[in-house]
Amino acid sequence: MKSAYELAMEKFGGDATPKLTDQQKAEIAEIDNRFKAKIAEAEVMSQQQIDQAADDPAKVDQMREALATEIRRMREKAERQKNKIRERET
Repeated sequence: MKSAYELAMEKFGGDATPKLTDQQKAEIAEIDNRFKAKIAEAEVMSQQQIDQAADDPAKVDQMREALATEIRRMREKAERQKNKIRERET
């Protein structure tokens, strides 16, 4: 799956695979790992709350929407951080 950065670069005719240093690759991998862990934690916490509110479908829907919004926000933040690393001079 391509990142938003790669898709944008393809759309605008840029090089979709910029040359990254080993340090930049390691930093990007660390960001991926950190945000995957945060997302997993949020999913576990939300699932516990959803299980407790199982008798209220409206509340469950609201919790699921909040989780989706939080995950989207975390992914966007991770992409911004990775883009900063990609934009640095090599």
